[in-house]
Amino acid sequence: MRLRRLLNRKHGEAKRPRSARQPLSGLKCRAAVFWQRSVSARWLRILLFVMLLVSCKTTIPPPGGPAPVKGPPGVEEETPAPPLFPDEGAALRRQQAAAALTERGRRQMAEGRVDPAMRLFEQALSLAPRYGPGYYYLAEAWLGKDNVSQARAFHRQAALYLEDSASWAARLNRQRRRIDRLADDIP
Repeated sequence: MRLRRLLNRKHGEAKRPRSARQPLSGLKCRAAVFWQRSVSARWLRILLFVMLLVSCKTTIPPPGGPAPVKGPPGVEEETPAPPLFPDEGAALRRQQAAAALTERGRRQMAEGRVDPAMRLFEQALSLAPRYGPGYYYLAEAWLGKDNVSQARAFHRQAALYLEDSASWAARLNRQRRRIDRLADDIP
């Protein structure tokens, strides 16, 4: 009906006054029923969606992890000691990842690729900021680029974190002497 009116208007037919139009009571009833059905269907879909979300709700485990499974009666189980620090395991994993990245960086430097090695050392230090070997090898990389000021800054950090290690003392002394020599050679 509506389409017919639109088509007639396009073809030049003048708009008829409301009194000359067909009664709209049947059209109004159909539109009202359609509106009610579409509104109720929309609310029904929203309700179903909310019910789906509520049914998929995840449960939050209690603090300390899930409840342990008990064995047969009369058999006592040994419970592991809680870690001294809450993130002790995470810190160890970060330290191990930093060591692996530093080793990859050492291999890159051995191949003569200083810039990728520096990125690996920086990643290692972002994981474990107190990892002394990362600072040592980053100072080595800056030495390879003849940047004395950066090499000296990272050498100081390495010396700070590796001062208690006897195995690193000789390396740190050699590195310090190389930095000093390079500083004397640069005008």
